[in-house]
Amino acid sequence: MSRRNDAIKIYDMPAYKQIFPFIMPKRCDSLVYQSMVFDFTNTLKFIKEHKAPDGRSYRVFEVFIAALLRTIALRPELNRFIANHQSWQRNELSVNFVVKEDYTDDAPEHSMPLLFSPEMTLDEMASIINKAIMTERKPDNENFTDKAILFFLHFPQWFIKLVVLTARTLDRHGKAPKALRDADGLHTTIFISNMGSIGLGGGSPHHHLYEWGTTSLFATMGLLRRTRRRVGDTIVYTDSMEVGFTVDERITDGFYFTKSIKLFQELLDHPELLVQRPLLPPPPLTKKETREKRKALRKIS
Repeated sequence: MSRRNDAIKIYDMPAYKQIFPFIMPKRCDSLVYQSMVFDFTNTLKFIKEHKAPDGRSYRVFEVFIAALLRTIALRPELNRFIANHQSWQRNELSVNFVVKEDYTDDAPEHSMPLLFSPEMTLDEMASIINKAIMTERKPDNENFTDKAILFFLHFPQWFIKLVVLTARTLDRHGKAPKALRDADGLHTTIFISNMGSIGLGGGSPHHHLYEWGTTSLFATMGLLRRTRRRVGDTIVYTDSMEVGFTVDERITDGFYFTKSIKLFQELLDHPELLVQRPLLPPPPLTKKETREKRKALRKIS
């Protein structure tokens, strides 16, 4: 299999990365957990001083997602996944999060997969996110994914198992219908859980990755915390948040991920960069370009 309808195959990879999917065939074999504390001081200052084009204030959640997606757009190895023992890079940026209609135990919650273009600005991404949240919080809203699941649950178990097996097989070979991927939050670039919004203290928990789908990144947001410290005769306040990351280590290496985290913090420190369109990196090399690159390197050596 060298083609998928949602991604392009990666050919220009070191040998040790190419063997990873064979020695670690499942995501549960290759999970890496990392907690990071990020400085949101300038982010909150930006939110106080700037408004969205429609006049409303940005959510911290919106700026967080925009900075994270911008990081992934500029560091595209984070937008990869493993399928059928091969590495693939998505054709688009996408994110999934869960929206709860209200903060009660019995309130319904809906999965919210959203698609973005890599060149989108904060204003454009925040508009999509806000519209999705407002729509999903309407009491009479009928979520397509929920309706589809409830429809299939009316069938006998053997039929449900057959449908899931068929969908999994098609997905593994890159032939799953686009409608399935668009509705399924586990076919997105990253799954984000805002645990701080429900007041969960004690740090940010780590979430596992799912074997179903293609999502290779999971991020959990903790509480925003304000600390104070004295610098000389001045009291300095710092706003920070702990974020837990779960990464499929087969998509990239620790050095690349660490540099990506530093870029993410830089964007949080300078959110005004998110208002500008990014200069995107070139697409991955094709099979022919990779072959020519390796031939040239052999001549040099």
